[in-house]
Amino acid sequence: MFNENEHGRKLNESTRLSELRAWLSPLGLKVDMEPGGHASDHRIDMVVRVSRASGAARTYAVEIKRDVPPAMATALHPHASLPTLVVARWITEQAAGLMRERGIDYVDEAGNAHIAWGDVLVDVRGRRKTGSRGGGSLPRGTKAFSRAGLQVGFVLLSWPSMAGAPLRALASASGVSLGTAQAAVEDLAKAGYLYEVADKRQLGRAGELLNRWSEAYSTRLSPTLSLGDFAGSDISWWRGSEDELTRIDVQVGGEAGASVLDPHLIPATLTLYAEDRPRSLIGEHRLTLAGEVGNVHMRRRFWTMPRQSWIVPPTLIYADLLASGDSRQREHADRIRISDDRLAGLDRI
Repeated sequence: MFNENEHGRKLNESTRLSELRAWLSPLGLKVDMEPGGHASDHRIDMVVRVSRASGAARTYAVEIKRDVPPAMATALHPHASLPTLVVARWITEQAAGLMRERGIDYVDEAGNAHIAWGDVLVDVRGRRKTGSRGGGSLPRGTKAFSRAGLQVGFVLLSWPSMAGAPLRALASASGVSLGTAQAAVEDLAKAGYLYEVADKRQLGRAGELLNRWSEAYSTRLSPTLSLGDFAGSDISWWRGSEDELTRIDVQVGGEAGASVLDPHLIPATLTLYAEDRPRSLIGEHRLTLAGEVGNVHMRRRFWTMPRQSWIVPPTLIYADLLASGDSRQREHADRIRISDDRLAGLDRI
């Protein structure tokens, strides 16, 4: 069975290929390892050529997961140059729908699959999960991907040099206790995301960690951050208001922050991070409480690193776009993952 254990150990390549063949053969598809297609990108597991008897073929970057719940489907990052094929023990119906929307093909052990290109279309839905185990989530460290542990991960991903900082400094920057920071660091080290060189910690496999962090953030940390949703008739005022935002210690995130990184994006909402509700700003711009239909989202800033910009770090912008559940915002997340130097740099670590 395809599996991804907590320490990130890879299955034998020939075993993976054999099992993938067993899953795709009933669908009339043949699978071969692409010549020279060993996965040099740590985010993918192998590169294969999928073909039909007619000769139609497509080369895929394959990502092997254990289970794929909706949160993971939202956080999956398509390969930059190859179509992506996700292979998992179980893919929920909602997750399958999200992947179809994003153009990500998939197959699971139960036989659910969506593989489409040219005149090839395989679309199997509704098959029940095999075995007796209930739907699980991606294996993860107990502390590193807890709500508080995610705050530590955010600091490490946003400021990689903090990996080498004393634990007390890392805890302070993350807004967590020293014990929580130590437990999170130990978990990340066991999973291979932190390692030591000359007695100094360094971040490793950061792109993979960003994927896992974004997935867990959307379900564990993000829902705890709301300071209220508001409505405003005009939310364009934030552009050109850098001095005002800096003065009242407020930072811009979400798709508004993303529009600074990617000028192709025209934001429909404004997300603001602060220690508490910025009442002067709410009054000045006539914002009214609006519940979930609001276009201005106030969120609690959970880290304490010195503010270096009036927008939040791109790590958080990227994760909030994915967590939005909006296909347009997820497309922009994919774009800034490649175009922003800091996010692209994580994929090179």
